[in-house]
Amino acid sequence: MPNPPRAPVLGPRFLSLPILGLGCLIAVLPGFTGTRDPRDQGAGTGAVQALEAALARYQDIVTRGGWRIVDSGAALEPLTADTRVPALRERLVAEGYQAGDNPPDSGLYDSGLASSVRRFQSLHGLEEDGIVGPATLQALNVTAEARVRQIVSNLERRRAIADSLGDRYILENSAAFMLEVVDSGRVVMRLRTIVGRPDWPTPVVSSRITELIFRPLWRVPRSIAVKEVLRLVRRDSSYLQRNGMRVFRNSADGNGSEVNPDSIDWSRVTRRNFAYQFVQEPGPKNPLGGVKFVLRTPFDVYLHDTSARGLFNRRSRPLSHGCVRVDEVERLASYLLPAWSMDSIRAAMTTGRERSVGLEAPIPVHLVYWTAWSEGDGPIAFRDDVYHLDR
Repeated sequence: MPNPPRAPVLGPRFLSLPILGLGCLIAVLPGFTGTRDPRDQGAGTGAVQALEAALARYQDIVTRGGWRIVDSGAALEPLTADTRVPALRERLVAEGYQAGDNPPDSGLYDSGLASSVRRFQSLHGLEEDGIVGPATLQALNVTAEARVRQIVSNLERRRAIADSLGDRYILENSAAFMLEVVDSGRVVMRLRTIVGRPDWPTPVVSSRITELIFRPLWRVPRSIAVKEVLRLVRRDSSYLQRNGMRVFRNSADGNGSEVNPDSIDWSRVTRRNFAYQFVQEPGPKNPLGGVKFVLRTPFDVYLHDTSARGLFNRRSRPLSHGCVRVDEVERLASYLLPAWSMDSIRAAMTTGRERSVGLEAPIPVHLVYWTAWSEGDGPIAFRDDVYHLDR
């Protein structure tokens, strides 16, 4: 995947977010003055207010002593009995979940309590099977104090963007591995994503998608070339040819001459003297897949298809070098190109050479990192803090 620099996202105008001792910069393009739709409860000011109300509830839980820890042990399955079930019931009730059908001291894991566990799992991005296994137990045993700190961190990140979303926009939450298309305050599309690894996180940035590039070439960023591809080439001299990669000399204008890779002694090429550009042709091995969505940012970061769609089946998906891979990407392309048929989009993704298509109406896109949000008056939705920004 194309790899963004590890420095904070920079842009023409900045909003500095002091996240409990960390400095996080959000880039906002000049003239980006989207209006807020009062119906938008997922990302706008209403969502901030809902999270503020939730903060008060969770602070009250802390004041009252927090919630119980559920002891480790064998997985708890519905309709079985276990001495830990009363602790599970008490833990869920403390956060606002339903108690189930039995008395507080009952050791039976009844169907009503299983429904609450499945709701808990849904709000934490876990498999909704009602089984309290290691992942669910770990989420249950995060303390109320830690959840308060998490909500506070997310409020700071949300407040910076609440009034800048626009009426029609794309919102990608890297903590939830999910992209939403919002039109007039209504989510019209929801797609799974793969985002940057913890050591190469997807940046927090607001920009616009201005064009789509079908059958994109992958111009391998230098950072990936010297840290990953060069090692593979040294190990296997046929690697470049087998993967449809061409080699060009670096040049100031980006138009360096092509070089026969067999003419280069790769054992003498190092990170310091690397003076080449690897370019991968379109095809089944190209990690950009059939289409990429161009964002105007100072970084080489964009949304795109992928040649490894099976990875979307994983629950946790921080797997890229910073760019955002989008599942069912044809649907997003179709939404942005309404005059195109789905057959035309699929043909453009699978045949021909690289082709750029500009958007008549560029659409705002917000890459955010929200690990806590409200879905109503009940318990909060939480996600793992894979980038370690919740302090």
